[in-house]
Amino acid sequence: MQFSFSAKQERVIRYLIRLFERCNKPVYLVGGCVRNLLLGLAPTDIDIASPVLPDELERQARQMGLSSVRIVNSKLGTVLLKIEDEKIEHTTFRKESYAPGGAHMPEHVWIGATIQEDARRRDFSVNALYLNLQNREILDPTGRGLEDIQKKRLRSATTCPEEMICNDALRLLRLIRFACQLDFTVEKNLFQAAKKYARQISAISKERIGMEMNKIMLADNAYNIKTLIPPAQRAVILMESLNLLTQLVPEFIGYRDIGQCKYHKYNVFLHTANTVGYTPPDLVLRYAALFHDVGKPIVWKQSGRMIGHDKLGAEIVSMRLPRMGIDKQTTELVARLVREHMYDLTGQAREAKIRAKIQSMGYDNFERLILLREADFLGSGYEKKPIKTAEKFKTIMLKMKKEGTPMCIQELQITGKEIMQRYGIEGKKVGEVLNALFHECLLRPTQNTREKLLHIAARYI
Repeated sequence: MQFSFSAKQERVIRYLIRLFERCNKPVYLVGGCVRNLLLGLAPTDIDIASPVLPDELERQARQMGLSSVRIVNSKLGTVLLKIEDEKIEHTTFRKESYAPGGAHMPEHVWIGATIQEDARRRDFSVNALYLNLQNREILDPTGRGLEDIQKKRLRSATTCPEEMICNDALRLLRLIRFACQLDFTVEKNLFQAAKKYARQISAISKERIGMEMNKIMLADNAYNIKTLIPPAQRAVILMESLNLLTQLVPEFIGYRDIGQCKYHKYNVFLHTANTVGYTPPDLVLRYAALFHDVGKPIVWKQSGRMIGHDKLGAEIVSMRLPRMGIDKQTTELVARLVREHMYDLTGQAREAKIRAKIQSMGYDNFERLILLREADFLGSGYEKKPIKTAEKFKTIMLKMKKEGTPMCIQELQITGKEIMQRYGIEGKKVGEVLNALFHECLLRPTQNTREKLLHIAARYI
């Protein structure tokens, strides 16, 4: 079987072959890189495995003149090498056992296992394939990986999927990510095991959850595979089907029971999945689509109406996203979109009000609001493009850009110092005048010249 590597990768591989010949041991490319090579996809990071112990590998690498080599985790047998600026992670064959509860780290590790034992500790059979770099032979120690590659299917690397999932609950999210990135089906027994142990996601750190969730929400960006269902939409459906979404966001509980009405063909859950599917691959926008109606189950239970779900939803975002390991800036942008997603729903707002809204949100996030409005309406099951209010927003925003409307006080063609010098004012009054000039230019951007602003400033002094 022929594999295509870049010229640089071939040089790195030749170097690795020489290094492991000094150790008198074979070396294998393993994991996602092998899987992707077999699928004809872009290879992931180069991960290698072998029987060589960490100390021996470090010693031999330094004797070959490689200075960038260090043992990262002696317990797990992990060594990091850097060859031609390519970072390569080596793990010594190992077997491991886990404590109950699903925590990510193994409780006991045995270095120096066989390749069969090393394969069985991995998550999915398609990630437990080994490519011998010396002779380019593919090894399938589980006897399941090559078949699953052909059938585009996820199965556990062991014959007991419950054991694989319950050992490490991070695999719940990895299952969703790989299924959606690769457009793979999930084998029935594995699916049932994941559903059974979904509650163990609480054992995983928020940082690891956040890293996986970000990849899941942008699953279509990984390999650009054409799919019948948008990968991010399928991810939401899988998370719900495994009872995982409500584990991460309990406020979603009950969203299957409400939402169908003259405006929405679907319940809140299906509408949410559809809305996510209609959004382009932007992380902030995808999270906003996921959370835009998260407040509905609670307000409906309280009042039998949906009023206020936008404001409550923003509060839920501000609480839940950080607990899922999502960074502060993303959280704040998502919360603003969720809070504003009902803005001018009937199209009655005047242009001046919309200009102020655009100015307060900034062009980038207001553009996301436009896209969220389109996805929200399309996700209802009744609407088609063009969406009237979205088109109205676009027209006004493009007009503001063309006019050069200042988006912050710093973009005014005048400074507070100039106003102080001209009119002899200081302190709080200077800021009040600048804010007034900023508002003037929001409505009439042609006023944003030094001479005009100095003249207008007199009105506010």
